[in-house]
Amino acid sequence: MEANISASGGVDKALRSSRRRFLQSAVGAGLALGLIGRAVSGEPTGNRRVRVGLIGTDGHTGVILGAIPRAAGVELVAFAKSLPDDDATAIRRNKAFSEKTRVYDEFEPMLEKEELDVVAVCLPYYRNAEASLAAARKGIHIVSEKPVATTLESLAALKKAVANSGVRLTSLMNMRCFPPYRAARKAVEDGLVGEPILLTSQKSYKFGGGRPWFYKDLKTYGGTIPWAGIHSIDYMRWTSGRKYVRVSAWHGNKAHPEYPGFQDHAGVLFKLDNGGTAMSNLDYLRPETAPTHGDDRLRIAGSEGVVEVIGSEERAVLVTAAEGPRDLELPEPVDFFTDFLAELAGEREHLISQADAFRLTEICLKARQAAETGQWIDL
Repeated sequence: MEANISASGGVDKALRSSRRRFLQSAVGAGLALGLIGRAVSGEPTGNRRVRVGLIGTDGHTGVILGAIPRAAGVELVAFAKSLPDDDATAIRRNKAFSEKTRVYDEFEPMLEKEELDVVAVCLPYYRNAEASLAAARKGIHIVSEKPVATTLESLAALKKAVANSGVRLTSLMNMRCFPPYRAARKAVEDGLVGEPILLTSQKSYKFGGGRPWFYKDLKTYGGTIPWAGIHSIDYMRWTSGRKYVRVSAWHGNKAHPEYPGFQDHAGVLFKLDNGGTAMSNLDYLRPETAPTHGDDRLRIAGSEGVVEVIGSEERAVLVTAAEGPRDLELPEPVDFFTDFLAELAGEREHLISQADAFRLTEICLKARQAAETGQWIDL
């Protein structure tokens, strides 16, 4: 349980296997990265494959499982259930699973028995930090569903463990991979909107027929701001290049009393480092009759123009004082997981830095705190 994570978060290096010590040596690291690089590029890797483990089924497992069959030399060797009595039948039908993929009732024996290069953590959100901490202690690179932690204490413990072990952690904030947001970022970088002054964003979703059990308690859910809001809070920051310095927020539950720990609406307000303002509105109130499950939006109003992203239409539209509205050319999408493997191979930097994965989690947890206390909080 996350509440049992020690704040010390130390790593007992003496317990690492000889294989891990070898991979962390200069020769071993070079060999491992070269093999990962060949796997990502599709070159043959001989008998050595990039060994991936998956923990849980809660969240965006498809980002990981969808990439594995397309990446030569990458293998899902093990899967651990979210709960021992979970039925793993449906997820085992995924193309990433093979007859060799071993299934465990719990993640601890999987981490103990398997020799993994990367583990993806997709547990009920309050347990993500617990599993990631265990993986870091084993010297395994981590892809964590967001939020990577649901308390500031467990976040601090995880940061310390990752730093001590030298592993790389990323968070599944994969909206940076989506072409419209990448186009908006480039427009800002090219100076087309001038100085970003007002940032606004929206994430609106259908609630559906129901949500998992852990949504019913804030301690196990973690909050709509850290779960859904982290995306919009991230892409406002990432596309604009601005930083948040203060936050206030409000959240509540008005339409889903059967999930008392769940927030079906929230509003987050930031002061920017340049004196500007950022706002994000979040809701699970989108009607079931709507044409898409989600309605994600971004607007950056600058001193010389405005760029808007309409996520459901996969469009980025720019208007400036010099020219009327025009759709921006969209770049190719980025595959999140193979992009992460490419950084491990030393080929390029992954879209989500480790510092960003931790910082965005901290910002969202403090925004949730602001909503709970009714106070402004410095960031």
